[in-house]
Amino acid sequence: MVVFTHTLLVNDERADHPEIKIDQLWELLLYKAQNPVSYVPSITKAEVIERNGDEFVRRIELRDSVTVRERVTTEPKRRIVFTQLDNPDLTTITNEIGEDGQGRLTFTFTATLSAAGVERSRRESGFIAENDLLFYDTARATVNTVRLSAALAEAKHL
Repeated sequence: MVVFTHTLLVNDERADHPEIKIDQLWELLLYKAQNPVSYVPSITKAEVIERNGDEFVRRIELRDSVTVRERVTTEPKRRIVFTQLDNPDLTTITNEIGEDGQGRLTFTFTATLSAAGVERSRRESGFIAENDLLFYDTARATVNTVRLSAALAEAKHL
C-alpha cells in the first residue's frame, strides 16, 4: 500500500489573515467537496450527480481530460472521504481536520494508491514523485483558497 499524506497549518501566524476556526474550515471543506474547481488545480469540472442524505456522488474532470466518479462521505468537523468509484490508480482521498502538538488547526490531505496504482508505480519511473508533488500542491492550494475565502468573508463584514 502506498499512501501520500500532507499536513499543513490552516492559519499562517506570519501573515495578515483572519484566524480560521474549525467551524469555518469545516464549512469551506464541505463547499470544496461539492465545488472543487477553485480549490484543486487539477480539477477542471465537477458536478454532483447523486445525493443520499449527507453522502453524494460527484463526477470530476481532471486536467488531462480524465473523468472519474467519487462517493463523498462526511464525518462532521473531522474529515471528508472521497471513495474512488472508477479511478484505477486510487482507492480513497481524505481531507481531515486536526491539530498539531501545539494545538494549532491543521488540514491533512491523504491519498491511497490502489493495487493498480502501486503496479503502475513499479512500471513508470517518477510516478510516485509526480503524484506526491500533485497531492502536496492540492493540499497547499486547498489551504490557500481557505485562507483567501476567510479573508474575503471578513472583508464583506467590515
